[in-house]
Amino acid sequence: MTDTPDDVTFEEALARLDEVVARMDGGDVGLEEAVRLFEQGQQLLAVCRDRLALAQQRITELTAQAETGSDADGAPF
Repeated sequence: MTDTPDDVTFEEALARLDEVVARMDGGDVGLEEAVRLFEQGQQLLAVCRDRLALAQQRITELTAQAETGSDADGAPF
Protein backbone atom coordinates (compact mmCIF):
# COMPACT_ATOMS: atom_id res chain seq x y z
CA MET A 1 0.00 0.00 0.00
CA THR A 2 1.58 3.23 -1.14
CA ASP A 3 -1.51 5.41 -1.24
CA THR A 4 -4.32 5.61 1.25
CA PRO A 5 -7.67 5.87 -0.54
CA ASP A 6 -9.93 8.71 0.50
CA ASP A 7 -12.87 6.35 1.00
CA VAL A 8 -11.19 4.17 3.62
CA THR A 9 -13.14 4.11 6.88
CA PHE A 10 -11.72 4.97 10.27
CA GLU A 11 -11.91 1.33 11.30
CA GLU A 12 -10.11 0.15 8.14
CA ALA A 13 -7.36 2.74 8.54
CA LEU A 14 -6.92 1.85 12.21
CA ALA A 15 -6.71 -1.88 11.43
CA ARG A 16 -4.14 -1.24 8.71
CA LEU A 17 -2.18 1.01 11.08
CA ASP A 18 -2.17 -1.80 13.65
CA GLU A 19 -0.75 -4.14 10.99
CA VAL A 20 2.00 -1.65 10.12
CA VAL A 21 2.94 -1.23 13.78
CA ALA A 22 2.99 -5.01 14.31
CA ARG A 23 5.31 -5.49 11.33
CA MET A 24 7.65 -2.79 12.57
CA ASP A 25 7.59 -4.15 16.11
CA GLY A 26 8.44 -7.60 14.77
CA GLY A 27 11.96 -6.40 14.15
CA ASP A 28 12.44 -8.47 11.03
CA VAL A 29 12.19 -5.67 8.46
CA GLY A 30 15.14 -3.94 6.88
CA LEU A 31 15.77 -0.24 6.94
CA GLU A 32 14.13 0.51 3.58
CA GLU A 33 11.05 -1.51 4.49
CA ALA A 34 10.88 0.17 7.90
CA VAL A 35 10.95 3.61 6.27
CA ARG A 36 8.22 2.56 3.82
CA LEU A 37 6.11 1.20 6.67
CA PHE A 38 6.66 4.39 8.66
CA GLU A 39 5.40 6.45 5.69
CA GLN A 40 2.34 4.25 5.42
CA GLY A 41 1.74 4.59 9.13
CA GLN A 42 1.89 8.37 8.88
CA GLN A 43 -0.65 8.35 6.03
CA LEU A 44 -2.98 6.06 7.96
CA LEU A 45 -2.63 8.16 11.09
CA ALA A 46 -3.62 11.25 9.08
CA VAL A 47 -6.71 9.41 7.80
CA CYS A 48 -7.68 8.43 11.36
CA ARG A 49 -7.24 11.99 12.59
CA ASP A 50 -9.30 13.36 9.69
CA ARG A 51 -12.13 10.89 10.31
CA LEU A 52 -12.14 11.69 14.03
CA ALA A 53 -12.19 15.44 13.35
CA LEU A 54 -15.17 15.01 11.00
CA ALA A 55 -17.00 12.93 13.60
CA GLN A 56 -16.29 15.51 16.29
CA GLN A 57 -17.53 18.32 14.04
CA ARG A 58 -20.73 16.41 13.28
CA ILE A 59 -21.35 15.71 16.97
CA THR A 60 -20.84 19.40 17.76
CA GLU A 61 -23.36 20.33 15.06
CA LEU A 62 -25.91 17.81 16.30
CA THR A 63 -25.48 18.98 19.89
CA ALA A 64 -26.01 22.60 18.85
CA GLN A 65 -29.12 21.61 16.89
CA ALA A 66 -30.52 19.73 19.86
CA GLU A 67 -29.94 22.74 22.10
CA THR A 68 -31.68 25.16 19.70
CA GLY A 69 -34.40 22.75 18.60
CA SER A 70 -33.68 23.36 14.91
CA ASP A 71 -31.81 21.62 12.15
CA ALA A 72 -28.73 22.95 10.31
CA ASP A 73 -30.98 25.11 8.05
CA GLY A 74 -32.71 26.67 11.07
CA ALA A 75 -35.96 24.77 10.57
CA PRO A 76 -37.52 23.49 13.80
CA PHE A 77 -37.75 19.76 14.28
